[in-house]
Amino acid sequence: MSKFRPPVPKPCNDCPFRRKAMPGWLGASSPEGFIDCMERDEPLPCHQTIDYDNNPHWLVEWMHQKTGNMCAGALIFMANKVQQHPFQRMSKDHDNVFSNTIEFVRFHREAAVHSWNEDDQTEGALMRRQLIADAAKRMDQPIVDFKNRKPRPASKRKRRK
Repeated sequence: MSKFRPPVPKPCNDCPFRRKAMPGWLGASSPEGFIDCMERDEPLPCHQTIDYDNNPHWLVEWMHQKTGNMCAGALIFMANKVQQHPFQRMSKDHDNVFSNTIEFVRFHREAAVHSWNEDDQTEGALMRRQLIADAAKRMDQPIVDFKNRKPRPASKRKRRK
C-alpha cells in the first residue's frame, strides 16, 4: 500500500513529462533536478495540486502528505523507462509521455527560454547534468543548451532573399 496520496488520473495538459509540454518550463528546477529526484525514488507532486507561490511550507506539507497528489506524468515517464516507483505504478504511454531521460532533458534544455536559474540547482542536479550530457554524447545525441548558445556572427548567417 502506498504511503503517498494516489496520483492524479492522467498527466495534466501542462505536465512537463508530456511530449506537448511547454519546452523549458519546469518551474524552479532544471530537467536534471527532476531526474535526480526520480533516481532517488523521491516522489514528485503534480504541480497543479501544490500551491508553490503562496505556501512557503509546501515541501514539508507534501512530504507529510498534507497536500498534493503524485504526478501521473512522472510515474508514466518512469514506467516508460522501465523504472518503477516503489510506492506507485502507472501504465506505459510512449505516445504522450517522454520515453527516456535524454529525450526529456533535451526537450527542456534545448528550449530558448528556461524557467529555472542554473545557480539555484542542487549538487545532485548539477552532477546529473554532467552524467546525462556525457551519455548523450556517447550516443551521438549531444544536448545543446540553446539558452546559452552564442549567436553566429552576421557574416555567417544566411541572408533571406
